[in-house]
Amino acid sequence: MKRPLSSVRTRLACALFAGAPLWLTSCGTDSVDCEIDAVFTDRQAAEIRRAADDWNRFTVREVTFAPEGEGDWLILPASVTLNRLGYAQRKRRLIRINPVTPDDQVYAVALHELGHALGLGHVKEGVMDPDRQTIKFSAFDMAECRRAGACAN
Repeated sequence: MKRPLSSVRTRLACALFAGAPLWLTSCGTDSVDCEIDAVFTDRQAAEIRRAADDWNRFTVREVTFAPEGEGDWLILPASVTLNRLGYAQRKRRLIRINPVTPDDQVYAVALHELGHALGLGHVKEGVMDPDRQTIKFSAFDMAECRRAGACAN
């Protein structure tokens, strides 16, 4: 299978800067390969994919989707109702979206949680703001994306 050019660039950057500081923390993985649980409705799955497409406009690491049983990251409904709409567990490669999240908010929740899957932390304003839900990328988001090595300088 032929790798996309962005994957080749990421591998090259990782090879060249293996001893570099934290801004290349995402090296070693070409993409965030996700699998969407079949429990999600078609509309919810489409919103999750739309969020991935929006991240892919900026990142050097792609968010991709794999067939059932083949994804590195699982996107699942949260097993219990929490006081938050979603969360990501990087070590376990899980994204959980609360089952009570309204369909019209699934996109915003997926956008935020996919940011975590790409290696981003929280910022004070923008998509990665933990306190305010927005779908507008901010300068803080882009700076964090570059710091995490998921976006080009």
